Amino acid sequence: MLELYHFEPGANSLKSMLCLKEKGVEFVSHYVNLHEFEQHDPEYVKVNPNGQVPALVHDGAVITESTVINEYMEDVFPEKPLRPADPVVRANMRVWTKFVDEYFCPALSILGWNRIIKPMVEHLSEEEFEAKLARIPLKEQQDKWRTAANRTFPQEQLDDCQRRVEVSIQRVEKALEESDWIAGPDYSLADISCFSMMAPMAMFNEQTMNQDKTPRCMDWHARMMERPAVKETFAMAKRPMPYMEKTA
Repeated sequence: MLELYHFEPGANSLKSMLCLKEKGVEFVSHYVNLHEFEQHDPEYVKVNPNGQVPALVHDGAVITESTVINEYMEDVFPEKPLRPADPVVRANMRVWTKFVDEYFCPALSILGWNRIIKPMVEHLSEEEFEAKLARIPLKEQQDKWRTAANRTFPQEQLDDCQRRVEVSIQRVEKALEESDWIAGPDYSLADISCFSMMAPMAMFNEQTMNQDKTPRCMDWHARMMERPAVKETFAMAKRPMPYMEKTA
């Protein structure tokens, strides 16, 4: 039995949801509403003690971290490969997934938290908010929630995160000058990892990704949005996500 605990199809949840859909693997979907702090519920923390999504449960074995989940899926269900056969191209794919995890995603995360978290928690009293924080398993996440709720990220940090996002987009643009897909001639986990970060970019970060500055990214993005697996993944959303209208 295959089960995936996830939020909406965006960022790291999108990464693993899309991999499963591309492979055509049947799985049980468990929606974890981050806006209701369900990732910190005791029931979910039993699945992933870090209180983060996504988490894959396969015949009782728990796999966490979206990139690791996708590599695991490749090992267990290799019939529709998303890793290049050529070892050099495969290594390039892994460099890209590592780049997303260590450089691109953390920068986007800070920008997103700075924009999203305060409206999520401003209806809570200080006591209620602190009670929510007390359930978060990782102290680092507690600190991040508190900073985001007060919008006290230093402006220098926010500016640097925006710079890193721009560097990331330009790196993708350059890669697409050389091949149709990010890691090489074939669609791969590199495209899934980058798309998980870039899906809303053309709508919410137009100054960074647009037809004039990044035409290859825009073309790649359009091709991604037309993939049946992308459409099926976005169809699983429970909340309106404006950029998904492009899949219609």
